[in-house]
Amino acid sequence: MKNLPDLLVATCIALIIQFVNPAISLRAQDHPALPSEAAAEAAAIQQLPDEDDPCGFRLTRPAETKEWGYPFAALISDMQRWALHPWVQFEGIGESVENRPLHHMVLTNPASTQRKRRLWIHARTHPIESESSLVARALVDELLSGSELSRRVLDHCIVHVLPMFNPDGVVLQYARENANGIDLESNWGSASPEAEVQALRSQFIRLMDSEQPIDIALNLHSAFTCKRYFVYHAEAGTSELFTQQEQRFISAVRGYFPGGIEPFDFFVSWTSGTPDRYPESWFWNNYRERVMALTYEDMNCSTAGEFDKTARALLGGAADYLGLGEVSSVTALPARETSLSFDAVFPQPLRPGQALQVRMQAAKDYPGVEIGVFDLLGRRVAKLWNGALQEGRRLLILPSGSMAPGSYLLRAESHEEIVQYVFVVL
Repeated sequence: MKNLPDLLVATCIALIIQFVNPAISLRAQDHPALPSEAAAEAAAIQQLPDEDDPCGFRLTRPAETKEWGYPFAALISDMQRWALHPWVQFEGIGESVENRPLHHMVLTNPASTQRKRRLWIHARTHPIESESSLVARALVDELLSGSELSRRVLDHCIVHVLPMFNPDGVVLQYARENANGIDLESNWGSASPEAEVQALRSQFIRLMDSEQPIDIALNLHSAFTCKRYFVYHAEAGTSELFTQQEQRFISAVRGYFPGGIEPFDFFVSWTSGTPDRYPESWFWNNYRERVMALTYEDMNCSTAGEFDKTARALLGGAADYLGLGEVSSVTALPARETSLSFDAVFPQPLRPGQALQVRMQAAKDYPGVEIGVFDLLGRRVAKLWNGALQEGRRLLILPSGSMAPGSYLLRAESHEEIVQYVFVVL
């Protein structure tokens, strides 16, 4: 910080103090409750061009060595659990700078004949904001719980969840940046956006061009103000109609968590126009009132919690906002009891030189079963079995050296059921 102006030196010091505290979010431009001096300093540094980093944050690592409460390995573990449910499908949307898959899942009741609306949720743009991943995890758990709310949503909606948008940053323990030192949250206006932003934008375009475009897009973060709130967009940056829609949506969400989420005007943004650098900016500039695109900030402090209540509020509010009807059936979600299952998959994780061993369990004879390994972009990388499968157990072995490091989906499909399992190759 040699030869920097006094204000900038003070700004760097203030932000460094925040940076080494894992309970503090560094998305300074979104926080209304910074101490007044720090807020002024943070505002000053936020005006600097993206390529100008006088404080050196892109070269700085946080003092903490943990992955802020929800590491990449925890996501893989949760995915293995979620993959057992027949209403969960994993779809690849791309990879990070360091070639980590952007783990994305789609949830819906495939048997429902109701007209489907589309809800998008992504989290963990800023690695230090682990609470956003915990809210995303609670959302998936609620959707698979069999509750009346989950049935109402899944009967009428296709729900997309991407729990960790910046996996490189989480693994590398960068507070706000990806592997290239870029803040993905403010990269949407770039002429050459980062790989993660390109992948997400391509997915948004594909979905918006479909017969069931995105109706609601939620961008999950967490803030050190230790409050739960939405980043509300003022009429100056949107329209009078959109502000009315925002207020209706936020009010619906708050109704499911009384006292838990701040009123719509707790933090008001876009008061002087529409910025071009955020995902919500991209949605507004391209689709305007068609998409309710909002950032939700959870609590980033020692008292953070009640993620299950937050998840139910977000889902319930979304259902009310979209005017979803009642459940089409009061039957519980299908149980995991299938005739075809993975009895064991080992070793896990799979290391170089090891062979993957898969023990299949069939409770009856199957005239035709296809068992394969797919990457998370949906490409088949290996075939383990294709043909009749008799009742009982069968051990299948995939030789070592045939798969690059990464996450893979083991999938068994018959004419009547599909089972899947996520595993990792180091």
